[in-house]
Amino acid sequence: EEQSEPPAQPEPQAQPEPAPTPAAGPEPQDEPLPETAADPLLADDVLDLPTETEATETPEGEASETGVGPDTPTASPAPKPAVAATTPAPGRGISAKSSATAAGSRQATTRKWVTVRAMTPPARQPEVEHGEDQRAATVWLNRALPDPTPISKRLTSRFAAQLAAAARRHDADWSAILGVLRAQGSRGAAPATRVELDRLAARLAGQDTWRAALALSGRTGFADRAEALADYYRAVGLRPLVIGLEEAKGRVVKRLLTDERVWLYWGGRTDLEVDRIDVRIVALVSYLAERHGSVTVSSLFSGHRKFARPGVISAHTYGQAVDIAAVGGTAIAGNSQPGGMTEEAVRSILLLPSELQPQQVISLLGLGGPSFPLADHGDHIHVGY
Repeated sequence: EEQSEPPAQPEPQAQPEPAPTPAAGPEPQDEPLPETAADPLLADDVLDLPTETEATETPEGEASETGVGPDTPTASPAPKPAVAATTPAPGRGISAKSSATAAGSRQATTRKWVTVRAMTPPARQPEVEHGEDQRAATVWLNRALPDPTPISKRLTSRFAAQLAAAARRHDADWSAILGVLRAQGSRGAAPATRVELDRLAARLAGQDTWRAALALSGRTGFADRAEALADYYRAVGLRPLVIGLEEAKGRVVKRLLTDERVWLYWGGRTDLEVDRIDVRIVALVSYLAERHGSVTVSSLFSGHRKFARPGVISAHTYGQAVDIAAVGGTAIAGNSQPGGMTEEAVRSILLLPSELQPQQVISLLGLGGPSFPLADHGDHIHVGY
């Protein structure tokens, strides 16, 4: 009996025989999509390289005729390791043509990143800050916003000097010149040459910005846009457009605090002095004062409740929202009729450049874009970033 026990021990060692079964060629082919979906970087690489994917995307029939195989260098760079791991060699009972067709099919499936994203669970429904209107869904995040004027949106020092010089030579408003240039689509750090600046300054000299822009274009929409941009540029100044609003925040805040056209409650003035308020809010209030003659701020950070509703922190807590109680000497309360001061103020906010566009403009009026009405905003305009 003692001699019969040792032969019984090798029996568990006989189990490795079925081990080659998972390595069989056909099995990995049945699940190419889960392997692709499990790699989030794969979809991102395909999404980030639209030019290459469009250039290499071909129907399955064309892929088989041209003999595109799993090792062909025309495959997308990101899926290459996954394809090599799941594609069997042509010599294992599968013809090279069928192997190429399968590889082309998997590559086409990988390039269709929308189908991969469709397999992921849907995102949670966003929470609404005010009321139950699902169209007003906004999720507030506790994070610092980037500079609204990145390097790509700043003016060069040389262009700014040429712009100021042209305005002085022709007794024109530099902000009107820049507003007309930006309104007609001129982008970049130097949207015009020196000759073009002189020509435009001579045309705009001594004229109202809106009327001059209308005479140039013949369109009221263009004139509205040019005038609003000119008011914004004049409100923040030329220097911040060169170095960026975030870098020039101290200068812009100081100008706002000394502006007699802006009425600030004591707590709001303190919020600005201790740097609690985002520079977008500072630029917005300065812009409204420049455009409408005066503005009254009823709430910034101090004095506003932390939660907009249970579980949702208000943007005021992060210094990224402001409540406007009056514009141009007219109170918002009782003046929300069509064509009234509330509509004018909301339209002015919607005419700001893209980098200053807010996420919410709440009043009793909805004018499209980020603006929408809520019944509890009859006495102020809430603007949140």
